[in-house]
Amino acid sequence: MTPVLLMSLVLTQSPPLHLQYSAPSDAAQRTLESYELSEWEPSAKADLYVGVDEANLRQTPSADAAVVTTLPLGAAVRVLERRAERVKVGEYVNHWYSVEYIDTKGTAATGDDQRHVGWLFGNTLTPYRFESDFDGDGELEVATVVMSGDFKIRVRVMEPRVKPPRRVSSVDLTPAGGGYLSVEGGPARAKLVSAKTAGIALVQVDSSPEACGDYRTTFVSYTVPGKKKGVLGKAQLALELAGLSDPPSHSDFKVSFQPKTKGLTVAQTTYEDDEKGGVKDEVTTRTPFILSEGVYMEQVPSGVAGSETMR
Repeated sequence: MTPVLLMSLVLTQSPPLHLQYSAPSDAAQRTLESYELSEWEPSAKADLYVGVDEANLRQTPSADAAVVTTLPLGAAVRVLERRAERVKVGEYVNHWYSVEYIDTKGTAATGDDQRHVGWLFGNTLTPYRFESDFDGDGELEVATVVMSGDFKIRVRVMEPRVKPPRRVSSVDLTPAGGGYLSVEGGPARAKLVSAKTAGIALVQVDSSPEACGDYRTTFVSYTVPGKKKGVLGKAQLALELAGLSDPPSHSDFKVSFQPKTKGLTVAQTTYEDDEKGGVKDEVTTRTPFILSEGVYMEQVPSGVAGSETMR
């Protein structure tokens, strides 16, 4: 039995500090212990979700084990147990987790009078699930954020009325820090930017490794031409911003949304630390953007050669 698509999830989630998946950039140095990855603890509530298109819930912790049921993207689960050892399954290194599938009412889902309890591999799980009308067609889509096997941050969006296997669109984002650290992958934090705030619902992904001053914020959109219902649209990178905090040099950014026009302004500030702990050579550049087919395009005001710069 395949559980019905989750349309109205009312469960509480408690995400960790970040979603992590990284390993040495030199593949020859990648041992099971060298991977850094998020680990989930047993919980009394459902605070994790299926982050992949479909996940086979298995009877035992093995990729060859019999399938209890198949869980769709966004399905809520409660962790019962984590196997201590890390193993490699396909291109991923992770733990196996014993989980219980939780339905939209927050209770254990059943099929044939039995609870849906089984094992999922760690790469299929995420604390980040968002439900919103991303494409403005009046229906709620489901979005998740996971880490891919090639150390990218993968955002998936599922259309509720499109039948599998072609009902999910995804886009990969590059974690920050790759230019400074000898690892691939990194951390990711995610949140939903509402249509009330931005004029369009967006998934915001922040990546900021603790070991370096490089950080990045990316906004992901999902659009369907003509806002047609029952049609799979396109998840895409709407805007990517990068910052740096590498004393004495700094580069910060701040985003201001204009929801009525579906535009935004980015204020990018660069400055240097002085010898007395203050700031010198501070310059702020304000750049307006407007949304076009799901992507923010830079706008140059009429009669102005470039963006507005303030000192």
